[in-house]
Amino acid sequence: MATFRLQILIDYAQERSKTAAQELQRVRLRWAQEEQKKHQLEGYLEDYRRKYNGSARNGMTVSVMMDFRRFITKLELAIRTQSEEIVRCRQQWELAQRFWQEREREVKAYLALRKRHVQAEQVKENRQEQKMLDEFSQNSHRRHHTEQISEKIPVQK
Repeated sequence: MATFRLQILIDYAQERSKTAAQELQRVRLRWAQEEQKKHQLEGYLEDYRRKYNGSARNGMTVSVMMDFRRFITKLELAIRTQSEEIVRCRQQWELAQRFWQEREREVKAYLALRKRHVQAEQVKENRQEQKMLDEFSQNSHRRHHTEQISEKIPVQK
């Protein structure tokens, strides 16, 4: 069977797909890490609000109250910033996913070409084999026919 001349392209496309899949995984991991950071910040904010409310019930100075409020504002800002980072990560993941899907389609297209090539080669080989069998059968039939005729013809002395 003839070798598939585009095999090098299949190998290259598969390598690109593998690299794209690794990038997709890396981006997804970063996205998960950024979500985890946001959850931590939300936990800090909740704790600080509880402390603030507890201190407010027990009484606190204006400067302590202002410090609490400033820190809570900073945590809220950090959470908003982290939320924006999560959106960016999701967008990067979506881009990476589309890129990986394109690479996968490319691999599948080359594999389909190879499959058609193999099928065409198989048809070609089957035809050649059938041709050889037909020739063998014809030759065998001729020999058998020739032998029968030569047996019927008397030999002259």
